Amino acid sequence: MALDIVRTQVGAAEICQIIELEIGQHLAWLLPDTTPDNIRAIEWLNTPYRNPDYSLNALSQCFIIKIRGRMLVVDTCIGNDKTVSEISEWDHLSTDFLEALERAGIDREQVTDVLCTHLHIDHVGWNTCLHEGKWLPTFPNAQYHFAREEYEHWLEEARREPQAMHSISLSESILPVVQAGLVNLIEAPADLGDGISILPTPGHTCSHIAVMIDTGNQQLIIAGDAFHHPCQIARPEWASIGDHDQLQSTTTREQLLLSCADTSTLIAGIHFSVPSFGRVVADEDGKYFFKPLPLK
Repeated sequence: MALDIVRTQVGAAEICQIIELEIGQHLAWLLPDTTPDNIRAIEWLNTPYRNPDYSLNALSQCFIIKIRGRMLVVDTCIGNDKTVSEISEWDHLSTDFLEALERAGIDREQVTDVLCTHLHIDHVGWNTCLHEGKWLPTFPNAQYHFAREEYEHWLEEARREPQAMHSISLSESILPVVQAGLVNLIEAPADLGDGISILPTPGHTCSHIAVMIDTGNQQLIIAGDAFHHPCQIARPEWASIGDHDQLQSTTTREQLLLSCADTSTLIAGIHFSVPSFGRVVADEDGKYFFKPLPLK
């Protein structure tokens, strides 16, 4: 089945989303506070972010931003042929992701930058692809930007537990681009030039980062897994059981919401259903809601 492609233009930024999978079925486990009664209480949260039974929708997807001569890929999904022993429907996927890039007019050799907000398995998969039994960089002329502390953390985890799922992911999706000399280890905050900057957003992982794009007339923030779902805009205290530090992840969400609320800044979590970008608005009681950017 052909993967969906979504296009958005914001100022000078041309944004393309390649949607790999629907993964909402995992959110009830990942975000245990998201019971149907709790979701029903968020009055503004409607489709496509939730279903009629108040279960949630979410996507595995990547964002590709063209701006000022740069082509930046943010997070690279699960990927084909990857070993995902703990989640059977992600294990050894076979999708037409590469063909979707072609349909979207994305030349892999022209991609200038790849940024992973963190190094969990569903954010790094298409860093590499399998060719004649070897893992090779999918974007051979790009710089791959990882947070230094994040990379060092998973290296140490792989030394301690070499057969763990994320350790195998490191060998399949991270180390091949390191060995190819394509990795730029960064410490947030950082400025990558051309209006692309990196924000520290720790909590979900030890050194999770987000990317902010200055489009000329407003800013975009792709927040990775700082937010797994728009419901966390209403309830930033709803932490994921997968968070490295739940108190820190809650603080990170609160800080992002405070900085974005009632401004022109657009924000998206990597797993947000389409429309994925929206503004954060505070009501008179100081509660936040998500106002999606209409698709054109």
